[in-house]
Amino acid sequence: MHSRFHRIYLDLAQGRVGAGRTGVAALTELLHMFVVLLREAGRDRIAMRAAMLSYWTAVAIVPILLIGLTLSAPLGGGTKGRDAVMRLLYDTILTESVEDVGAALDVLLSGANLTTVGIFGILGLMITGSQLYFNVEQAYNDIFQTRVRRSLMLRFTLFYSGITLGPSLIAAGFLVTAALPAQFGALDRALPVLLTSVAFIAAIRLLPDRRVSWRAAFSGGLLSATIFELAKVGFSTYMRAMGTAEGMAGIYGSLAFLPVFLIWLQVIWMVVLLGVEVAWLVESYTQLVGNQRRDSLDPHSSMRHADADFGLAVVEVLGPAFLRGEEPLSLDELVVRMQSDPRHLQTALDVLVAAGLVLETEDHRYAMARAPDQLDAGQIRARYRAIGAPIGASPDTSLRPDAGEV
Repeated sequence: MHSRFHRIYLDLAQGRVGAGRTGVAALTELLHMFVVLLREAGRDRIAMRAAMLSYWTAVAIVPILLIGLTLSAPLGGGTKGRDAVMRLLYDTILTESVEDVGAALDVLLSGANLTTVGIFGILGLMITGSQLYFNVEQAYNDIFQTRVRRSLMLRFTLFYSGITLGPSLIAAGFLVTAALPAQFGALDRALPVLLTSVAFIAAIRLLPDRRVSWRAAFSGGLLSATIFELAKVGFSTYMRAMGTAEGMAGIYGSLAFLPVFLIWLQVIWMVVLLGVEVAWLVESYTQLVGNQRRDSLDPHSSMRHADADFGLAVVEVLGPAFLRGEEPLSLDELVVRMQSDPRHLQTALDVLVAAGLVLETEDHRYAMARAPDQLDAGQIRARYRAIGAPIGASPDTSLRPDAGEV
């Protein structure tokens, strides 16, 4: 099936079938987008990441809820605020098939008290809970092909702010909604869906350590929210039709809800990461789809990589910009100027920075570290190979970085 689709796609992309027909160009462009999305999702291993995030969600959900609800209690309306937060959590995340998870969480949270665990216990809970945030943040940045450069203190502060302010805002929203006249009752039912959409959009906008446009954030966030609502219905229907819950109960007994919950978490994170991939596609549409158009005509595209000659090509763009007195260039600007794959460019820039040939500014822009007329092509290739080539590919060890400046 895969090879058949691939042949059809290549025939359309290379104009062997349907050339000149109405709608064929639009279909080919849609296929380019679909192939890019599949390729990027495969490279980012979103199924494996979803499994990892499911594990950390299961581990961290109780510490996060315990800390967040306890520290935000004075702002959330006390017991009513806490009940509102938990109600929205269940309405937003859980499906009918995992409703027992809510009862289990209530039991765990009601029997836990931060005052009894001590300062080191609280610190341990916060470290455990923060691992979920750190792993989610890393996943978003990997998909958007950028590195996390925020300090650990800033990242921990963002996590702490989220788990304390989030429950307070949720509780306030529910309390205000409850005070509205009866004709506004639809707002109460729509709040879980609205909150899910806002959360997905905000995460795409804020978690990557780079600027993400609102257009990309809305595209990915709303898609995730839509699929998520459909997944809740579909998952429950599937579980009932296949008798999965009953089968699990026969094997695991009273703990049957746990494996079902883990499967559901996997579905949630797959939906979330798919939305992030769509946001990345929208954000870099011109470069990603443009590269795919060229790759569809290039039988050797999968074997191409950022070698020393490609590094030299990057310097040939940065060098004239340096001599003209231009501001340092961002990765996106280099992608536009070179019409190249951003992954290849990021790899080449990392090597050039490590080799001391290019400087990276605090706002993640790039410029030559020295005047380009002080270097020749042979020196640039040698320094690049010393850093970026496999061991054994650079026979002249005198050119390695620890052997002195070129």
